[in-house]
Amino acid sequence: MTADLVIANGTVAHPAGVEKADILVGDGRILGLADPGSGRGARMVDATDHIVLPGGIDPHVHFLIGFMGQRSVYDFYSGTVAALRGGNTTVIDFALQRRGRTMIDGLKHRRVQADRHVATDYGLHLIATDINPATLAEIPAIVAAGASSMKVYTVYEKEQLKVEDGPLHDLMRALAPVGGMLGLHAENASLIDHAIARHLAAGEVAPRFHALSRPGLAETEAVQRGLLLAQDAGCPLHIFHLNSGPALDAIEAAQACGHAASAETCTHYLALTAEQYDRPDGHLFVMSPPLRDAATQDRMWEGVASGALGAVTSDDASYSAEAKALGAESFDRIANGVPGVEARLPLLYTLGVECGRITLPQLVEAWSTGPARLFGLAPEKGSITPGADADLVLIDPHTRRRMGVDSHYGPIGYNPYDGMDLTGWPSMTIRRGEIAVQDGAFLGKPGQGRFLVRRGRDA
Repeated sequence: MTADLVIANGTVAHPAGVEKADILVGDGRILGLADPGSGRGARMVDATDHIVLPGGIDPHVHFLIGFMGQRSVYDFYSGTVAALRGGNTTVIDFALQRRGRTMIDGLKHRRVQADRHVATDYGLHLIATDINPATLAEIPAIVAAGASSMKVYTVYEKEQLKVEDGPLHDLMRALAPVGGMLGLHAENASLIDHAIARHLAAGEVAPRFHALSRPGLAETEAVQRGLLLAQDAGCPLHIFHLNSGPALDAIEAAQACGHAASAETCTHYLALTAEQYDRPDGHLFVMSPPLRDAATQDRMWEGVASGALGAVTSDDASYSAEAKALGAESFDRIANGVPGVEARLPLLYTLGVECGRITLPQLVEAWSTGPARLFGLAPEKGSITPGADADLVLIDPHTRRRMGVDSHYGPIGYNPYDGMDLTGWPSMTIRRGEIAVQDGAFLGKPGQGRFLVRRGRDA
């Protein structure tokens, strides 16, 4: 079989196992797999001593975002270039419905911001903030337009994001019959706001009090409440950035009962603990939910290995070191979030596969196949199978690099993984059959990515 491109002699990783094979690519899709060294094509790439994975799908990034008075460094061009450098060929960002506006307005506005600039393929979750009869009537059109998952915050009233339980339940009941999914930022606002006020009144303003004001209990309660509401509504529920052992227990119990419940954790939770908050630059590590202890981290790794956590995401929020420092005098003013879209793969490979916490097939599941299945992108995305998009990443499992401030793309000014020695770095990223990044150099142009119309659960 003659192909446009052949990735030859690589170790090809699937969720079900690993094989030596050639990958044949034509017209942007995978034509098939062949015996090592047997493939013939117009362009040959020798993947000897490399592992070939399906292109990464990061279903939780925040590019071109403003939050808590700060702006991200990454926009839709620079963020998707960073994503490709990290082996990601698809990302899912967010479209914000502003209070008093329609959901369709939010979706259209975000596509205008993104379509001409993206270097990866991308999708959008719709952030719902104003739920009423008129906006509920929009939901079939939103799902049909490809935003088959919506996100709701149970916190951040000051930022006009918080949704109360009654409207949240209404939204779930409207999503269920059209195959939509509800994604939840799950934290108990009352517990958190009460704790923040107590710490501030006592003059306890250091970064460590960010974590103490957002205990695991606040996350666990909100996850359990969300599960109850979703089960009553018959709506699939996804928990974003989970970092609580008891909350993971609740997800596993719901899954065991056959409920449509899923969750993700993030690479920063798998790599870092709350000890970071006691560093002189502890403000750089403020995100919500916060970093927790080593026992919680071990529990998250268990969830990745078992598949209870269906994805590992970056939750990339690239506020610069300067922007983070503007709030450093009091933990409640620090812009929440850390960069990480480019580091997801080497962190998963080094801390997961190399350290024996997960296998290579389990990495593939958390990195690409699981997110594709959860968010309506399979079978075109997330697997190395005939007919799928030729989204591939070649990684070098032998070379080690020390993470530093300049390890990622763009002038962010810090790296949360600074000093870590990591391997499993991407040496080539292929997006729909075209080599988009080679040895860290972006070879494409803005706008070469495309918007993905994601299918609803029952589609």
